[in-house]
Amino acid sequence: MLVLVFAGGIATTGSAQDSFAVFGGSQFTAGRYGGDRAVSTANFAVGAMATVGRWRWWATVPYIFQDAATVRTVGAGMMPVGGVAHSERGGTSNGMMGNYGMTGMTNGGSGMTGHAGNGDPVLRVDATVWGSATSSTSLAFYSSVKVPLASANSGFGTGKWDEAVGTTLVRRSTAWAVLTDVAYWRVGRSSGDPYRDVMTGTITAARPTGRVGQQVYASLFAATPFVAGADGPVQLGAGWSRTAASRRTLSVTAAFGVTPTAPAFSLSAGWSWGLR
Repeated sequence: MLVLVFAGGIATTGSAQDSFAVFGGSQFTAGRYGGDRAVSTANFAVGAMATVGRWRWWATVPYIFQDAATVRTVGAGMMPVGGVAHSERGGTSNGMMGNYGMTGMTNGGSGMTGHAGNGDPVLRVDATVWGSATSSTSLAFYSSVKVPLASANSGFGTGKWDEAVGTTLVRRSTAWAVLTDVAYWRVGRSSGDPYRDVMTGTITAARPTGRVGQQVYASLFAATPFVAGADGPVQLGAGWSRTAASRRTLSVTAAFGVTPTAPAFSLSAGWSWGLR
């Protein structure tokens, strides 16, 4: 959801005053994530954001529909966790990551068809150390945690905490706004689990369309592999957003996977409403 938040944020944070907003979104993703079985996921989330001086606090709560347990949603994105018949790097096995004692994993998660439930909430706090929302350049550092309220058996999390530290750099002009985000995620895991911590990076460029409050944007997301020997997920995306004078923002984003371990296709819609 970073692209959605960023796209709306360019238009809605033009004031350096303290503010409070609610936001939400829906995202549909589909792909094989480097394996032989297609997985579809629908994610619906709501959240709130408060800005006080140079500090900003975020909280997001998701609800997830998914038709297989071969991927799980972690803080850094969609993580393959087994049930894949053939590895992208060759050889057949019980899964791209093997079985590895994964809780609730049964050869592709066939018992998960049509499963739905609460995902893990994500909390985040940002501190702007240089510039502001109205300056041409701003730099912020942030910390984020994914709270393990969804059990590992649900297929929507690992049952462990994920933590991240990251930084965002924004450059603004009358013609363009560019955001660069880099983060390190410590992925929660049990002893013997094969997945590992990851680095993520996103660069997004937005440009006004010429119509008041509207802009288009493009983004590139990349991450290091969750598992040794696999490809790191890479996605390209593009979208549109509109912000009204009432500080209400709507945005739509489509993204496509560049590497086999990324979602093959994602379609997202987001909204935000500045209450003060």
